[in-house]
Amino acid sequence: MQEELKEQNKALFDEVRSLDLPRGQFALFGSTPMGIRGLKACNDIDMVVSEELFAELKEGGQWKVKIFEGDGKEYIVKGNCEAFQEWGPGDWNMQELIESAEIIEGLPFVTLENLLRWKKLNGREKYLRDVITIEQFLEAQ
Repeated sequence: MQEELKEQNKALFDEVRSLDLPRGQFALFGSTPMGIRGLKACNDIDMVVSEELFAELKEGGQWKVKIFEGDGKEYIVKGNCEAFQEWGPGDWNMQELIESAEIIEGLPFVTLENLLRWKKLNGREKYLRDVITIEQFLEAQ
């Protein structure tokens, strides 16, 4: 099952690679740290980016600016990729999330520990199912 999910997610991760974003300026978040491990199917790519990279991508004209309904903050979208310079709920330091990212298959992913913390903070039912999956995966390591 894990290998099937990894294969299913491959096209999205290839899309990120094609963006050729600078190392140390972004990390994949949302469901992607689970997706790269074959623990979940990904529908899109959520990533946190540095303020500098956010400004550069926004000004470059290839990314579409959107407003997040929950808090009215800007994020940018290109294809299946969404880039955020802030992440909530919780008090997250974007640079720390990026610097502590795990490199898997050449891409930086927010650690499972940080993902677990975020999913618990969010509290939505769909995320609570992910909490169980992540905790079981970490226990097995």
